[in-house]
Amino acid sequence: MSQAQPRARIKPGRASLIGGIAVGIAAFAIWFAVAGELHAATPPWLAAGAIVAAAIGTWIRIADL
Repeated sequence: MSQAQPRARIKPGRASLIGGIAVGIAAFAIWFAVAGELHAATPPWLAAGAIVAAAIGTWIRIADL
């Protein structure tokens, strides 16, 4: 009889964290640029952009695990 091997635990890397942060910053920069071109760079629109950028960065971080 063979003994069951313990399952290896996948450890999230620092690269996925840095990648998620970088993508979030880039997404906000694009949002800011587009809002500026549309003359809509008001605090509510920029806050919405920050939320969207954070969600995209989080998605990239989670998807990379």
